[in-house]
Amino acid sequence: MNKSNLTQPPGSSTQLGLLAVSLMWLMGHCHAQAQPPDDDRTRYSIGAAVLFDKDGYRGVGTETLVLPGVSIQNKWVNLFGPQIDLRLIGNDKRSWWIGPRIEYRFDGYEQDDGAVFRGMASRKGGLFYGLSGSVELGGEFELEADYVKAASREAGFDRGAVASLQLSWNYRRGPWTLVPRIGLEYQSSRYVDYYYGVRPGEATAARPAYAGRSSWSPELGLLVRWQASPRQSLFANLNYERYAREIRNSPLIDARGIPQLVLGYQLDLN
Repeated sequence: MNKSNLTQPPGSSTQLGLLAVSLMWLMGHCHAQAQPPDDDRTRYSIGAAVLFDKDGYRGVGTETLVLPGVSIQNKWVNLFGPQIDLRLIGNDKRSWWIGPRIEYRFDGYEQDDGAVFRGMASRKGGLFYGLSGSVELGGEFELEADYVKAASREAGFDRGAVASLQLSWNYRRGPWTLVPRIGLEYQSSRYVDYYYGVRPGEATAARPAYAGRSSWSPELGLLVRWQASPRQSLFANLNYERYAREIRNSPLIDARGIPQLVLGYQLDLN
């Protein structure tokens, strides 16, 4: 993988997935902050972000990737990147809501992504569906939760399910917004086994067979946003996810977690 060429298509679909998820959350969250609670108009924005990330897979170094993003939001719909939330149930101002979520997850890898994967079958991303929701707790605190599972099997293997719970706090001062957050992510045993496991037919002396188990991984983050003009903003997102023991024990992993920095730009179109 060429880690210095920003225009080259990314070699690791896991890295692309991390950036896609980060950009979806950042653009959706920034867009929600910019929309007054009594405004029912549909709002559109576009943007792009650069990811600086060190993946946890053994022998896969730091990469720098670029990805564009699109956001569409109104009272009923949140569409950002490859993810859509339908806020079907909630109060009039949507200070709390719950509804279905559909998203495409880019998790996975190919044999060419690193020496550790040679001789292994590729792990693919795919369509996931489930429920998501959010509630404003007062004092600028917000609690978000979601649960999604794979919509189909990949080569006879179930890619499992993922759930998350996240608490964030929104602080604004002039053109600056700070959003620290803490979260917890659940990954089902089938999800961990699919993406971090080693099947018996893939095992070698240096890569023993490994069957994944369900895991809970804590996460810390900080979003910093600067409103450069009424329609333009710049943001930076720092994030660290500490791998659960069930992931760290995989022979494919040689890190305790994933540090990540995302720098981005957003333009509101209306």
